[in-house]
Amino acid sequence: MKSYWAMHFCAVLETLYEHKGLEYSFQRSIPVDQPKTLASLNAYTEQGFLARMRKNVHNWGLQYFLCHYLMSREGSPVLYAILDEISNNYDFDLRRNMSSYGVFVCGVDSYSGEQFLRTTSAAIFGYDERTILNAYKDIKWVDLCILIARFKGDILDTAILGEVEGNKFDPLLRNSFWRRKASFCSFGIGVQLASSNIGIQNIKTESGIKTVVSLGSEFDVIEDFKISIGIMEAFFSISPAHRLQFVPGQREVVDIVREHWGKSIEDLIMLLRGMVQRLDVASMGTNTLSLNTVPKIVITF
Repeated sequence: MKSYWAMHFCAVLETLYEHKGLEYSFQRSIPVDQPKTLASLNAYTEQGFLARMRKNVHNWGLQYFLCHYLMSREGSPVLYAILDEISNNYDFDLRRNMSSYGVFVCGVDSYSGEQFLRTTSAAIFGYDERTILNAYKDIKWVDLCILIARFKGDILDTAILGEVEGNKFDPLLRNSFWRRKASFCSFGIGVQLASSNIGIQNIKTESGIKTVVSLGSEFDVIEDFKISIGIMEAFFSISPAHRLQFVPGQREVVDIVREHWGKSIEDLIMLLRGMVQRLDVASMGTNTLSLNTVPKIVITF
């Protein structure tokens, strides 16, 4: 359970650290010469800032959460269902010759997502001779990438691109939605309101068949992500010492967050990442944390 809750809190903090679209964040709110800590973020933002951004953190944060969830024991059935449906749609076994995989946020609205696009040479599934690098301009707003590493015999790794809708599911069922998105996408994942189920279906669009996964808003994993955001809201609005009721495994992770309130957010995120138990085959991991440093002043004589 510590691993389970670590992935939730880690995703919340990664969203605040990595996502460019938030009104308040570690990169946007804290002066460049100040340490990036939870305490400094609280000091340089307005009272209740996280509650004010709740809807956006729900929406964009799902991308960061899925990176951990789809590599965990709990989320691996969803990952394999996506791969198998896409394989059936295009008569190509994505799991054949797979040595490992990873799940990555991508897109220019994320610091680490943009870094991923600029440094990854994997081949995009379904498109001969198109790679993440040479298709950059066409895929710069894509949300998520399932990256498969191959055993010897295949030249390039395989990138399966997808869209994520953290607050809405219904748009993923519309051809008009996919018409606005990169044709390179093969799947979509969204949160369906007033549902506690997980569903998967295939949608025919002008740019091909899309495999679409619905995660119910009342499904435990989605509710627990919202609970994690709510706990961080309480800490920022009241105090990190605020007393709360906990479920098994949650207290240990929350105590780590409390202990690191005035310490480096990068160190805290990496500590929580280390607590998340991935499948052995998910050894490619996820995005490298973007570490922004204070620019050096060069003096010449």
